[in-house]
Amino acid sequence: MKALRLLIGGALLMAASVSAHAYTECTGQVTRIFTDSTVYVWFDTGLNWQKSPYYITSPPTPGELERQQAVKNLLAMVTTGMTTGRSVTVRFSADGVSCTGDQTNLEVWGVFLNAT
Repeated sequence: MKALRLLIGGALLMAASVSAHAYTECTGQVTRIFTDSTVYVWFDTGLNWQKSPYYITSPPTPGELERQQAVKNLLAMVTTGMTTGRSVTVRFSADGVSCTGDQTNLEVWGVFLNAT
């Protein structure tokens, strides 16, 4: 019984030490895409958002090149969503983001291409 209490107590301590990551997910149909070095996306819900690689140095560092590849992957996902009529879910790093309006100043964590 004492061992069980220690085990449960240890599990509770570990669970309490793990920080939860808050985020917001918004789903919509892609209606418009614009890209230069940044990708701008508009949803049918009125939401528009962007993802940028944020270059700081020239030539770009390996981390900046990784972010550039992430932007290219995101562009491929939203283009696929738009051309196939499948919805896309964008995940913002912040909690409580409005799923309508201009959200281009917020960090995008990633996107999902949904089955429908």
